[in-house]
Amino acid sequence: MAVASEKAYMLLKQRVVAGAFAPGAQLKEEHIARELAISRTPIRAALKRLVQDGLATADAGRGVRVAEWTEADVDETYELRRLLEGHAAELAARRGGVELADRLDALNARMEEIIARAGEDTAEQMQEINSQFHRAILEASGSPRLRSMLAGLIDMPVVIRSYFISRPPDLLQSLQHHRDLAAAVRIGSPELARDLMQLHLKLAAHRFRQRRSEFGGGSAA
Repeated sequence: MAVASEKAYMLLKQRVVAGAFAPGAQLKEEHIARELAISRTPIRAALKRLVQDGLATADAGRGVRVAEWTEADVDETYELRRLLEGHAAELAARRGGVELADRLDALNARMEEIIARAGEDTAEQMQEINSQFHRAILEASGSPRLRSMLAGLIDMPVVIRSYFISRPPDLLQSLQHHRDLAAAVRIGSPELARDLMQLHLKLAAHRFRQRRSEFGGGSAA
């Protein structure tokens, strides 16, 4: 049962992340069980995990539905991150010094290992390391206001989703951006750190939209 539940969860997660289901679409146990040739019990467990991930919602009388993240939500989330995290990176490069650079390099080394291993849990591990990387920069910015504004944006469902439809070249490009950011911090270049962070997030948004479309889900409503 555990194996079937994990299989159902991963398949459904990838489809939801890629936009194969429209925002607000109901995820019906019976229909999904029939399509995946899996009994309803593991499907029910998989749907519960999607709700816990923030990728779906469960409301009395309405069933389990895909969280309503539209293309406008995607654009707004990444644009806010680009502006705010660009400023955070600028501040971090002024204040973080070698200690922050060492921390970022260590996270990048772990990310490189995860990519090279290419295991079944690559997406989850990459998302976790990515979150730690961006939060390290945010903390080093020394700005409580930025921390407050960005705390939720870094781990929003739309950001988490991106790693489940990323390809190896996408992961390698993201890693290179992280290395460049660490280098900018190490040499103490605020302007370079800001520009690199903004480029990193702009390309991340572009890749997410591209991969989502390639998967076959098309644009969200």
